[in-house]
Amino acid sequence: MKNCKKILKVLLYVFVIHLLLLPSFIFKQFGQLDLEQLLFLFMSDGAGADLSVVKDFFLYTIPVVLVIFMLYFVMHLFNKRFGEKIKNLKWFGKLYSMTWLRTLLSKSISRVVLVVVMVALFLNSQFNVSGYILNSQDTTYLYEVNYIDPDNVEITFPDEKRNLVYIVLESLNTNFGEIEIDGDIVDLIPNIKALANSNVSFSHSTGFGGFQHLRGMTWTVASLVGQTSGVPLNVPLKNNKYGTTGHFLPGIKTMGEILADNGYSNYFLMGSDGDFGGRQTYFETHGDYEIIDTKYLKETGYIPEDYDVFWGMEDLKLFDVAKAKLTEVAEKGEPFNFSLLTVDTHYPIGYVDETCDLTYDNDYANAIQCSDLKIIEFVKWIQQQDFYENTTVILTGDHETMNNEFLNLSVQEEKRMYNTFLNLPFEVDADVLVNREFSALDMFPTTLVAMGAQIEGDRLGLGSNLFSGKSTLIEKYGVDYLDEEFGKKSDYYNMKFFIKELDEE
Repeated sequence: MKNCKKILKVLLYVFVIHLLLLPSFIFKQFGQLDLEQLLFLFMSDGAGADLSVVKDFFLYTIPVVLVIFMLYFVMHLFNKRFGEKIKNLKWFGKLYSMTWLRTLLSKSISRVVLVVVMVALFLNSQFNVSGYILNSQDTTYLYEVNYIDPDNVEITFPDEKRNLVYIVLESLNTNFGEIEIDGDIVDLIPNIKALANSNVSFSHSTGFGGFQHLRGMTWTVASLVGQTSGVPLNVPLKNNKYGTTGHFLPGIKTMGEILADNGYSNYFLMGSDGDFGGRQTYFETHGDYEIIDTKYLKETGYIPEDYDVFWGMEDLKLFDVAKAKLTEVAEKGEPFNFSLLTVDTHYPIGYVDETCDLTYDNDYANAIQCSDLKIIEFVKWIQQQDFYENTTVILTGDHETMNNEFLNLSVQEEKRMYNTFLNLPFEVDADVLVNREFSALDMFPTTLVAMGAQIEGDRLGLGSNLFSGKSTLIEKYGVDYLDEEFGKKSDYYNMKFFIKELDEE
């Protein structure tokens, strides 16, 4: 029985050490994450995790645990040899005579309570849990003042509707165009960087650049929501059932629905399970998208039932599926929106297929370089197809890479996400492309305009049509203000966008 207590005590200490190390591991690996992201991934339908991250966590903690126990062992030996002498010291006797301190140090329950309180305070300091809770109790009126309901403005499409190919590039920072790898400054994305520089691309500077993070859009599904609806993905502490009730922001009007209302067919292709993060529910209930994910590809026999590469299926196969499906869709002769999401550049180290060289010692650098080649080859294929003449092609990153250590190797201190527009049906004023501060929110109206649509007032959701030169929310308020407001409770958001899910609880 005595040995069992000792074992339990050791396990408790090991658990506490791991809890204390968790925040530093997360920030080291991913950078500063929104608490909303952690809550969403643990509570939404289809949430999951890359098990390699778990392995990396234990590789990070085990050496620390061993060092701590070695120090404890040394201190134990020191105490056996010199403990009595120290206790006989006058100052120690006075300190130990304090009843409350002696009780605290001698009672196991008190020790446990003390450890729990210390852990709670430490985790709070790292993740600002109390700040999140307090801030979420405040109310923002940002939506009442700035949200433009697509149902309340006129959106006009040309008689000859243009198709859309919308390519979402996983974790694609523009910073990869100038980054220090193996002691040299290299360009890991020369092809898509050249594509941006020779076509239309919005930048935060006068050179190669892009858009930035805002709270509530710092992970894939949240960015997809922002880009297609013009609102961030809020994660309330209660009733967070995204996707589990068959609804996902049921009150919102999205790009998919606008396109469907105008005779478009919507498709979304991804090399992973569409249920992850509720993506399938979101797109199916907002525009009746045909979802082509790993479940679908297994059911149709394209990949075996037991196929499992990286997050499900690598981009080498994803682009082959995209070519076949696009050919099939284009032959129907109807306007279409074909969206796809790459995966090979996903955290932690990406994926490199057998067709790519391993140029660098850094695995993630190789994955990004390989992805650059795959993307440009796919874009060139699109440009050679008959349907390209009447098709707008957009490439955009979703969020910053979560490989924070890698991103910090970039030459540019500012972190931005990639965007490029191809084959637009109009000329663009060069002045609106540079020195812009914008976010995923602005992709919503900008994408529709890139297809030839006209939007009354040039704003939709919380986004602005970038081609119009109209100020974005970031240009109007600044990032810090918006991040704070997006962390607050919004009665408008809950009652208009989220109400059906709340009613079902």
